[in-house]
Amino acid sequence: MKLSLKKYLLPLGLLIALVISLLFSYLIWINPARPQTNSGSNTPSSNNTVADGISKKIGDIYLPTNLVFNTQVKQYRLTSATVDLTNYAKKQLVKWDYGQIKKMGPKSAEDYQAYLQMKNALVLNYPAQVTVATVGSAFNFKATAYNSGMVSRIVVPLEKTKHIYLLDDKKQLIYRVTVKRASDNKLITMANDKDNRRSEVSFEKLGDKYTLFYQTGVRVAQYSYLLNKETMGLFVTRLLSSNNTGSITAKEQNGVTTYSDGNSMRLTIKKKTGAVAFSDYNNGTSRSNYSYANYLSAGLTNLNSIGVSLDDVRYDCYDTKRHLLVYRNYINGYPVIANENAGSYSIVLTNSGGKKIDFSIYTLQIPVPAVGGDISLPATNQVLDSLNANGYSREQIKDIKIGYSWNQNQSTSQVVDLEPTYFVKYNGQWLDYQSLVNN
Repeated sequence: MKLSLKKYLLPLGLLIALVISLLFSYLIWINPARPQTNSGSNTPSSNNTVADGISKKIGDIYLPTNLVFNTQVKQYRLTSATVDLTNYAKKQLVKWDYGQIKKMGPKSAEDYQAYLQMKNALVLNYPAQVTVATVGSAFNFKATAYNSGMVSRIVVPLEKTKHIYLLDDKKQLIYRVTVKRASDNKLITMANDKDNRRSEVSFEKLGDKYTLFYQTGVRVAQYSYLLNKETMGLFVTRLLSSNNTGSITAKEQNGVTTYSDGNSMRLTIKKKTGAVAFSDYNNGTSRSNYSYANYLSAGLTNLNSIGVSLDDVRYDCYDTKRHLLVYRNYINGYPVIANENAGSYSIVLTNSGGKKIDFSIYTLQIPVPAVGGDISLPATNQVLDSLNANGYSREQIKDIKIGYSWNQNQSTSQVVDLEPTYFVKYNGQWLDYQSLVNN
């Protein structure tokens, strides 16, 4: 009898979540206060108003994505099923009063690691380096002379806090920020909260950065999400930037619909996968003198221009050769890594002023009950040993981290299953390590 009930629990849960979602969508649709588009007006369109209302700031997108607690003995990555811990830490840190910044280093490898392993401290880790100015904007302090410095992570001591430290992995530099006034009680409470899951980790050098290595097997929750499918009309209005819809042409060929303004802008969508590509290679603004900080700012502007909700979206990586910025959904501090732009936003900004934006019409909307509970993953060194045994040397692996793969739910096409696994950066791409082992 129990087995029979379990068999129907997931389909029933999915059905209930789907009905609730459709009900809310219907209520929003029939709401007479819903903004309407007026293409003949000179005032901003309703879509612009919606996008402005959900647009994100530097402190929302350029945030650390995971948090490590250094105890007196070991280091633990902290995760919570109910609280975004890095965002919570940020909300406490912006209340502090900061003073001057001093550059320290470059440090020897041993001295640098001493800061990574500082006892009774929190380490907030970025997936890719950002500038000191970006960190200052997010955490509410001024960097002045060191605005262009690079930051890989932030170390926050939890006892008699007089300084916080911004660490640059590549150059092994440290920026010491004076703390004039601090209240670390809530951070201490968070770090010691027994409801947070602790996974023992260490910082190991991989390529030109330090990477989290899980020392033992780690258990990670799996999730299922109800998908939201955006309409192409939203992207046509937002990205092709035309109030005169008559000037936009559309054609379909081999399952790909292409919208064009007749000049430099084009928007395509693959019907089968939902992958969207927008390009504009003639906007005339040169970026030949752009700094990295300029690219980060321009990337955020273009990310907001898409007009979708960016909750749980974080900056993920940057390709210096292509000026490619990637932003991803992060669930419980783990990135969603998938094909066909699912769960990610890729933005290329050319020196000549052009741009290309790749994303998906599908976005994660509502979590629904997932089958199977947590998934156990091996220690990081076990994964690397397995890859080595299959012909992939450690030197070939540029990075490794736990993330979520995007899998279509077997019961309904309106739900996606997010399954945790290790991803390795190999030949410039993030690949599920099991695909490399199996091949």
